[in-house]
Amino acid sequence: MRITTTIFYATVLVFFATTVALTATEELQIRPELKLIHALGCKGCHIIGSSGGTIASNLNQVGSRLTTKQIDIHLNAQRKPDTELMPSYISLSAEERQQIGNFLYNLDYK
Repeated sequence: MRITTTIFYATVLVFFATTVALTATEELQIRPELKLIHALGCKGCHIIGSSGGTIASNLNQVGSRLTTKQIDIHLNAQRKPDTELMPSYISLSAEERQQIGNFLYNLDYK
C-alpha cells in the first residue's frame, strides 16, 4: 500500500512539473518578447506578471504610466553602461526594443 501511494504521488508530481515546464516553454516560443525578457533577466529586478524581483519598479501596468515611445526611449538610454543598476541594452535591435515596449505597454496584470 505504501509503495503504491508513493508511486502515485511521484507520478502526479512528475506530471505537474512536466506540464508547468511545457507551458512555460510553449509561451516563450509563442511570445518572442517574453523570450527576450527572460534572456535579459528583467524579472531578476522587476515584477512582470505574477513573478519577479522587487529591487526595481513593478512593470505591471507600466502602460498606464508610459507610452510605447517612452518605454523605448528608456530602453535605448540604457545602451551605454553607467552607474545605474540597470544593465546596458546595446545588444538589442530597435525591433527587439519595440517588441519589449509593446509587450510592457499592453501588460495589464493585476
